[in-house]
This record gives sequence, structure tokens and C-alpha cells, in this order.
Amino acid sequence: MSAGEVLIRQKGYWYRPGANTHVGKDWTIHASMDGMVVFSKKQMKKFNGKREHCTFVRVEPAAS
Repeated sequence: MSAGEVLIRQKGYWYRPGANTHVGKDWTIHASMDGMVVFSKKQMKKFNGKREHCTFVRVEPAAS
């Protein structure tokens, strides 16, 4: 994956941005650097106290 490429195009906040990614104004997640895309799940606490399973997308730096 190259820097600036679209990782996920989505409507709403289904996937959350992780390390080395950024979100566009239409919730599209882009890579901030070259590397390999990794998906992970994590439990997050919402504003009302409930816990929710979230999928995070991050970019691991490419090995040189």
C-alpha cells in the first residue's frame, strides 16, 4: 500500500482509523505512509458507558 491510497471507502463510521492512517471528510480512510494494511478488533467504551466492538485499520511500515 502506498501513502495516500484509499484503504476503505465507507458511509458512516464502520471502521476506525488506526496508526498511520487518516480520515477524509466523507469517512474514507487513507494510508499516511507506505506499508502493509492490518485490521484489528478492540472494545471501546461509548459516551453512554456501553461497550462496543470496533474494527481498527492501521498501516504497518514496510520492512526495508
